[in-house]
Amino acid sequence: MLLASLLMYGLVSMLVIVALAFFSFIVTYFLTPVLIRRLERNEILGVDLHKANKPKVPEMGGLVMLIGFTAAATLCGFLSLNVKFMLGIILTATLGAMIGIVDDIIPFSKKAHVILTLFIGVPIITFRCGSTLVYLTPWGSLDLGLLFWLIVPFVTAFMTNGVNIYAGFNGLEAGLGLITSVSLGICALLYGSIESTVSLFILAGTLLAFLKWNVPPAKVLPGNCGSYLIGAVISASIIVGTMKAAGIIACFPYIINFLLRARDRFRWTVGETTPEGLVYSRRINALWALFMHRKPVKEFTVVRRCWLVQASFGVSAILLSYFHVMFVAPLLFS
Repeated sequence: MLLASLLMYGLVSMLVIVALAFFSFIVTYFLTPVLIRRLERNEILGVDLHKANKPKVPEMGGLVMLIGFTAAATLCGFLSLNVKFMLGIILTATLGAMIGIVDDIIPFSKKAHVILTLFIGVPIITFRCGSTLVYLTPWGSLDLGLLFWLIVPFVTAFMTNGVNIYAGFNGLEAGLGLITSVSLGICALLYGSIESTVSLFILAGTLLAFLKWNVPPAKVLPGNCGSYLIGAVISASIIVGTMKAAGIIACFPYIINFLLRARDRFRWTVGETTPEGLVYSRRINALWALFMHRKPVKEFTVVRRCWLVQASFGVSAILLSYFHVMFVAPLLFS
């Protein structure tokens, strides 16, 4: 079925998608060192919390993610895409990143976080991006109608905040975002949503480049700008690509982390650090805490284990999408 999708889009279009992802990679790869120097010069720094000496590292690296993503996404005009869908995704991503930038400069309260992130999904609603149909429910296919559009702001708000609270370790947000975007990009390809496919692989190219400077020991941190951008693109692509079930599965680790944080009343939390630079947690108040609970380990070990969990759910989402397209959809439309 993947081969059929490739043939449907055409080899040229697929090569353009790869080229756009590569372009976002190149832009991010070469601009990140420049941004790091500028952030250091202007003392826009954040504390790297999971290091023994708590060094200050350039923050707001999400700025270069925004540039890389929007630069490549803007070039999508060369493809025969649904302009409304692409514009909806781009505006959602930009709005998410802009709110994150302001939050990095003037930190918001928890209540303000929730209220402001509700507006991130507005472009999806105004441009009517996606379908109100929901497949693979216990009751079969459901058309949520107006209710679907009322739910959209809460979906985007959850995803942007979900990425933001599943963070704090070098390479965690960017790595999880990379795995999720590639997994859902393949799902979108199977479902025939070229707009979501393009957007997710462009995001993947950006994150892959950014990881070079973000894995331990990080030379730059993504900040809220980067976290919100990742969440905005992923949530918008899920909605536009009409792959709700696959989206829930691929993003399920974010849901688990959200529930663990909710149980702890969303109190600000980080791991503890030993003099040797190992990290551990006294309580299980986040998903990453499961991998360092009362047992000091290297920071990158925690990050890699979180990546592995995310990858397992991403593969599950791909398998579900393949099963749906190959076996369920033909029965529904026969």
